[in-house]
Amino acid sequence: MKTINAIILCSLLSISVFSQNANDTIQINAAPNPTIPTVYMHDVNIVYFKSSEEWMLYYKYKSRIEKVLPYVKIAKQLYVELKEEKENDKRREYRHYRKDVEKEMREKFEKELKDLTVGQGEMLFKLINRETGNNAYNIIKELKGGVTAWFYQLVGKHWGYDLKDHYDPEQEKMIETIIKQMGPAYKVV
Repeated sequence: MKTINAIILCSLLSISVFSQNANDTIQINAAPNPTIPTVYMHDVNIVYFKSSEEWMLYYKYKSRIEKVLPYVKIAKQLYVELKEEKENDKRREYRHYRKDVEKEMREKFEKELKDLTVGQGEMLFKLINRETGNNAYNIIKELKGGVTAWFYQLVGKHWGYDLKDHYDPEQEKMIETIIKQMGPAYKVV
């Protein structure tokens, strides 16, 4: 019994030594300037939920975010580029540029995006809204016009989501938790 207590005590002491701040150095006064090297440890995010329903929602949202994240990064980059082109080019040149970009993106991603589930599509719109600060309806209206935005709004309503919804971090705490937990892997430039 004493050996078990000694092992537990030693392990607790070693944990307290390794849980020092990243810039701390432990010095021992036994010899002139002997030091123990600092151990750098990464931050660990602990996610805890009380019910199995919350865990299921967490994993469902996490898989959706991981699935649509590459498309969110591309969409954000294209949105920034198209806004810059719209400001710098004449209307006609911009329209041709936008159509060329749209054609190229359809060739690359149309099949993959059609294979997304309704939930993944909804997550895609939420994350694009989060990253651009603009809802999907306003983005489409800004880039393609009001009639096209209205048409896509009707299609979105048919599938159960509203393109005019704004992303609210307070309402989407689960998504924010997952993004924080993903850390640098989520980074959208």
